[in-house]
Amino acid sequence: MYEHYKKARDMSWKVLIDSGINSLPVDLWKIAEHFNLRMHAYSKSGIIPFLKEDVLQGDGFIVYIGDRKEIFINDKINHRSRRRFTMAHELGHGILNHDISKVHYRNNENDSQTDMQELEANVFARDILMPATVLAALNIHTPEEIMKLCDVSRRSAEIRAERMEELYRRNMFNCHPAERKVRELFDDFIRNYQK
Repeated sequence: MYEHYKKARDMSWKVLIDSGINSLPVDLWKIAEHFNLRMHAYSKSGIIPFLKEDVLQGDGFIVYIGDRKEIFINDKINHRSRRRFTMAHELGHGILNHDISKVHYRNNENDSQTDMQELEANVFARDILMPATVLAALNIHTPEEIMKLCDVSRRSAEIRAERMEELYRRNMFNCHPAERKVRELFDDFIRNYQK
C-alpha cells in the first residue's frame, strides 16, 4: 500500500511544481488547464439526462469523451469546499493515468483500503489541496485553520490535521527534493501569511 501512497504523494509535488502553484487555496482550474483536463458542473454540462441515478447522487467523476479526459462535478448537493476535494480527487485520477473507461463516482473523503486507485486519488487530492510542507512552515495544526487556509471541508481538514500531527511528531518535512521545491515555490506566500 505504501507504494500507492508514495506514487500519489510524489505526483502531487510534481503537479504543484509543474503548474506553478505558489499560494493557498490552490487554484485547481490552473492545474486542470496545465494538464489539458476540462472540468464541468453537472448542471451546466447537459449530461444529467444521460446519467444513472447512482451517478447523479455521487460527487463527481472523470471519463473520456473522444480522446480527452473530462471531469464532471455535482454542483447541486455539495458545499463548495467539498466540491474542491472532489475536483482534486478527479484530477488525481486523470493525472495519475488511472483506468477511467468505466464511470466510478466519488462519494467519500476517507481513504479506501481496498481500491488502490481511490486511495491514490484521495492522497493526491489531500496533498494538492493541503501541502504538508506549507502547513508546517506556517505552523498550522487545527482543522479550523486548515479549513480556512485551504478552502476544504471539515472532514478533509480533520483527516489532514490528524496526519499533520504524526508528521510533526516525526519531523518528516522537506526530506524529498520535490517537497523542498514545493516549499520554495510558496516562500513569498509563507512570508506574507498572517493568521
